[in-house]
Amino acid sequence: MEHSGFSAESSGFSAPRTLWRTRAQLPLPEDFVPLRLILQPSGAAVELTQPDVLLGRHSQADVRLPLPDVSRRHCRFLFGQGVWQVIDLNSLNGVFLNGEPVRQATLRQGDLLRIGGFIFAVDLNGTDTDSAESEASAGLIRRLFKRAPDAGPHRRAS
Repeated sequence: MEHSGFSAESSGFSAPRTLWRTRAQLPLPEDFVPLRLILQPSGAAVELTQPDVLLGRHSQADVRLPLPDVSRRHCRFLFGQGVWQVIDLNSLNGVFLNGEPVRQATLRQGDLLRIGGFIFAVDLNGTDTDSAESEASAGLIRRLFKRAPDAGPHRRAS
């Protein structure tokens, strides 16, 4: 990588040398409840254990769904004031909650959430899961690249 003659240090600014940063772990609110997204129909689960989670196709997304109809930064999940919210980040194919397109919505137990070709059931029970089961679910989700049969036509996201 080439650098121009200008440097932050030479102009009196100190700049960190890291090019890629991982997001810091946020402190959990006292009323925090993990969100489980259960892939339909397989039953594999993704557990969101932080109050701010980015989902997308990009390699630096917190939860990566590597299908072409999932945008690089597709949506964000936020926990606050005792509820989980999903926010569409201007994705090409959108976010659907119970079959309806949403820009931002509060998630409730049993809701069906469609992101690209993935359909998830929302589980807010916050039950403890066996770590081996969670690891198996994560591995299964990484291997799943099939579009849900009833997901309808999608355009390839950039």
